[in-house]
Amino acid sequence: MQTPLRQRVRDMFVATNTGLYHGHVDGPAAELAPIGLEGQGTVLSVAFDVRDANIVYAGTRRGGLFRSDDHGRTWHEKNNGVTYKEAWSIAQHPLTGTLYLGTGPAAIFISNDRGEHWSFCENVHALPETIEWTFPNPPHIAHVKGLGLSPADPNIILGAIEEGYFIRSRDGGATWTTLKSGTWIDAHTIAVMPDKPNVIVASTGRGIFRSEDGGDTFVQSTGSIERRYCYGIVVHPEAPATLFTAGADGGPGSWRRRAGAEGANTKFFRSSDQGITWNALSGGLPEVLTAAPRAFGSCPDQAGTYLVGMNDGTIFMTSDFGDSFSQIAGGLPPVYAIAIA
Repeated sequence: MQTPLRQRVRDMFVATNTGLYHGHVDGPAAELAPIGLEGQGTVLSVAFDVRDANIVYAGTRRGGLFRSDDHGRTWHEKNNGVTYKEAWSIAQHPLTGTLYLGTGPAAIFISNDRGEHWSFCENVHALPETIEWTFPNPPHIAHVKGLGLSPADPNIILGAIEEGYFIRSRDGGATWTTLKSGTWIDAHTIAVMPDKPNVIVASTGRGIFRSEDGGDTFVQSTGSIERRYCYGIVVHPEAPATLFTAGADGGPGSWRRRAGAEGANTKFFRSSDQGITWNALSGGLPEVLTAAPRAFGSCPDQAGTYLVGMNDGTIFMTSDFGDSFSQIAGGLPPVYAIAIA
């Protein structure tokens, strides 16, 4: 007998462009309320500590990283050693507890004490490809949109540069390599498969790419991916063959030109073979999704539970690996990140 949904998803934090929201799922709906960080610009990233769910990390556009030690009631800035205050991505290794912060301008920082002190991975900026790093909107400065870690090897760190391809360290951040063979410059997210450390699946502005050699070379996953502007990759260690993503029909400029009838024309997709092939999902979803996906979350104790936050403030949820979805929230500011404990 399945545990009721409200018990499976205990807590969720939602990062938006006006601050952070906190709540829980109560049956078919999420009860969410503002919980802080207004005035720090868009909250770009949010994550629970892997060892203590009372500790929450949030990355902001203006104020860098904040940490709460009391489940979001109070927040404290944690930027000792952080040069750049535009905190796009947060990752924490499940074994070591080491924290990683990806920023704009594009840089990576590492903390071994839950954000009290940070060290700068200076050799990221020694990469010759940094001359290619850019961003479409002024002032055209790239950022680390996504971070990926290998559950089996804490020394492997991966970053997705928007725009600047992917980067990899195999020695805990001391040295770095650009991963660009067979992939695309507009990099969004990157994920190491839990059961196969050499298999990496990444999302870009030109679709999904897959590597079987640790990122040295990539091949595009074409198949049934009908949307080229793809966002996050969701994979759960208890179901490592199953991947989930969503994509919009073209980049943000095209959504605005098509505002109204189609907009982003988003579709959700699932792979049952670690990203080799994909199938579109439609159960419970509107026939046309005009909003674009920006945030993905997965439930740590329920492999088939995913959440997707959209740029119109709606959140969709599935608890059956994407066979059916329901809208659990709406009317929020544009959503940028979701964390579930």
